[in-house]
Amino acid sequence: MKNLMPVFSRHGIRLFGHRRSVLGTLLVCLPFLTCVAPDTARGQADNKPGASVVVSLEKQTHELLLEGTVEAVKQATMSAQVSGQVVELNFDVNDYVTKGQVLLRIKGEQREAGVALAKAGVDEAKAALAQASSEHARLKQLFDKQMVTSAKMDAAVAAMSAAQARLKAAQAQVSGASETAGDNVVKAPYSGYVLERFVQLGETANIGHPIFSGMSLDELRVMVTLPQSAEPVVRKHMEARVLLADGSSIPGAGVTLFPYADKGTHTVGARIKLPNETKGLFPGMLVKVAFKLGERERLLIPATAMVQRSEVTGIYLMGAQGQVSFRRVLAGRQDDKGRVEVLAGLVPGERIALDPVMAGLAFKATPQADDKEKGTH
Repeated sequence: MKNLMPVFSRHGIRLFGHRRSVLGTLLVCLPFLTCVAPDTARGQADNKPGASVVVSLEKQTHELLLEGTVEAVKQATMSAQVSGQVVELNFDVNDYVTKGQVLLRIKGEQREAGVALAKAGVDEAKAALAQASSEHARLKQLFDKQMVTSAKMDAAVAAMSAAQARLKAAQAQVSGASETAGDNVVKAPYSGYVLERFVQLGETANIGHPIFSGMSLDELRVMVTLPQSAEPVVRKHMEARVLLADGSSIPGAGVTLFPYADKGTHTVGARIKLPNETKGLFPGMLVKVAFKLGERERLLIPATAMVQRSEVTGIYLMGAQGQVSFRRVLAGRQDDKGRVEVLAGLVPGERIALDPVMAGLAFKATPQADDKEKGTH
């Protein structure tokens, strides 16, 4: 004891200080330990899978999905009808024009002079007709009084008829000259956008030479090529809708199938007309088209109820006693209502959890959950 006392006295304060620090730490942590453990246990016990639903088959339209290209119904290239220098150019590429607006003017003083000459011929013919009509009326009065011969009367009638014919000919010349002169001015045939411009200001436009190309966005359609195996069923129903990127769809205003198949690809062309002034689609865009093939029963579940783990897609099943299990499924296409078709892994009458987060927590809290989950991969 005497030998130990110096050691104890030498290290007693340090050892006692160390013990005091350890005991102090335990005393401080003890309330937290006694409080956290019950809450954790209670949290594990309160893990519930949340809302659930019993899946069932639902009859829906069976459709064939194909890709198509949007194109404009009104799209044309205008050519010059007369030759001459371009003296006025009002629009460029991508400009919007309304129907009847002047696109360009071609120099044509000679054609305009021809119109003036033709109009002068009309005035001359009218004067000649007036003279012939007056002579005919005067001779008619004399003929009724038997003061002139029948030959003179016949000559007056013939002169008046000839004057009428010359007036009609002069008027026809005015119409032709005006139409030719009107070709000096090129107007937009419909409202739309300019796609290409083939002439510059000051250039000479020749007859048949392209000058403008344009299109209208008011009328659109979608061109699709159908496999020849699907052509009879599509022709039977003649219904289609265009699927948009945001999940919505546009019902087709009409479906037209070509009466022949392509010799090289053995496919049948289909044209889906869109409603007038359709928004959000432009010529050249690639879209998906759903053709109606009939009706069939499908097993649909909310897309939010599905779980994606790496390459595995699954759902949480609810048992009769409330137990939760994970099952791998094969998912199909999602509809415009946010529901996904289950192709395999689920049968009608089974109950699934709608909230995969809460169901996953409940699944983790069950015994041997890790082993069950590993078995699904």
